[in-house]
Amino acid sequence: MPQAATASNDEKLVLDTIATYLKALHKADKSLFHEAFAETANVSHCSIADEKIAVSTLPMFLELVDDLHKKNGHVEEFHTNPIVAITGPVASVHVPFVLKLGSDEFTGTDVFALARIDGTWKITSKLYSM
Repeated sequence: MPQAATASNDEKLVLDTIATYLKALHKADKSLFHEAFAETANVSHCSIADEKIAVSTLPMFLELVDDLHKKNGHVEEFHTNPIVAITGPVASVHVPFVLKLGSDEFTGTDVFALARIDGTWKITSKLYSM
């Protein structure tokens, strides 16, 4: 397969993984989260207000998602204009987002790191600010 075709296919697969993450977040579906994330993934939040960072393991993040659903009912994130960079078996996705929590909306930025593991793209880390 030509190099450009491989890169294009990898970009689609990377974005498919991010789409699985968005679906998992909306549905609070742990099986979809495990499909999108590597087992050892972490999620980091950088606070805009005080520029401090909080790091969560994947199980801690899933607990946070459950809490958001219990508190807000509706949780959904929308991405616009993702920037994807792929080099061999690693990729990054930088994307602005709108997060809906109940009737409230927040904007921020997601930065995902992904790795191709056994032929499948998995999120190894997510860094976000809002």
